[in-house]
Amino acid sequence: MRRQLPSLISLTCFAAFARHMSVTRAAEELSLTQGAVSRQIKNLEDMLGRPLVEKVRQRLLLTEDGQRYVEEIAPLLDQLEAATRRVSARQSGRLRVGAEPSLTTRWLLPKLKAYGQLHPEIELQVMNDLQRLYEQLEGFDLAILFGDGHWRGFEAQRLMDGEMVAVCTPDLLQRHGPVAERRDILRYPLLHHSALAAQGKSSTQLWLLSAGLSPREIDALPGQRLEHFQFVLDAALHGLGITVLPRYFVAPEVEDGRLVIASREPLVCGDYYLVWPEGCRDARVRMFAEWLLAAQH
Repeated sequence: MRRQLPSLISLTCFAAFARHMSVTRAAEELSLTQGAVSRQIKNLEDMLGRPLVEKVRQRLLLTEDGQRYVEEIAPLLDQLEAATRRVSARQSGRLRVGAEPSLTTRWLLPKLKAYGQLHPEIELQVMNDLQRLYEQLEGFDLAILFGDGHWRGFEAQRLMDGEMVAVCTPDLLQRHGPVAERRDILRYPLLHHSALAAQGKSSTQLWLLSAGLSPREIDALPGQRLEHFQFVLDAALHGLGITVLPRYFVAPEVEDGRLVIASREPLVCGDYYLVWPEGCRDARVRMFAEWLLAAQH
C-alpha cells in the first residue's frame, strides 16, 4: 500500500517557520530563498486540504490545524534526524584533504563551515605540504591538485579553471604599461613565486617559460623571490613589483581596486582537479568530492 506522505522538504520548511514564526528566518536557517519556503508550505497545505498558516494584522501565524500539526510532526522530524545521524556515524572518522596553502586559505576554508553543518560526523584534516602533495602524492585521502589531470595511480575530476594573471598596483601599470605579450612583464620589477621552483612549477616560472625563457635565464632574472602566494600578494600590494598569481587568489584585491590585471590574456596551463587513489571505495571521499563540485557550480 502506497503511503500518503508529504515531502520531507515541505515538512522541514513548515517546522522551521513554526519555530521562528518568520519565513525570512526559516529561509536563512535552511539556506533557501523566502519564495522557496513559502512554496513548500503552500504545497503542504494543498496536500492536506487546509490552511496551516494565516495572515492576521500583517503577521503570519499558525492556524489551529497548523499548531496541532507541527506539535505532532516536530518530534517525528527530531527522531528522523537522530536516526540518520546514528547511521551516518558508521561512516564517521577523519578525512584527510590535501590542498596548496594558498588554495586552502583563500578558497577552501570559507566553504568548510557549510560542509561541517551537513556532515558533523566527519572530521577534516587539511594537509598543505607541497612536497607530499605534488612530488610524493601521499598523506591525503583526497586532494585538490593543479595540473593536467593525469597522475599515475590516481583518479581525477576537473574542479575549476587554473588561470594565471599578471597583477600589480594601478600606479605601476600606469608607469610601465599593459602586458600585451608574455615578455612585456620584464619591463617591470618582478616578484618571483619561488615555491616548486626546482620543478619549474611556480606561477612566475610557468609564465616566463611560456614567454620563451629558459630555466637558466629565469633563474638569472633580478627581483625578490617569495615562497608563498600570500607573501607574493602582499609584496604586490605594497607596490614592489608585478607578479603572476591564480585569478581566484587575487579576485578580492582586483575587485576593490588595490590591484589591477596588467595582462591582456591569462595563462592557462592547467586546471585544478579533485584527485583520489584509483579504486577508492571510501564513501566519505565520494561525498566530499560531490559536495565540493556542487559548491563550485
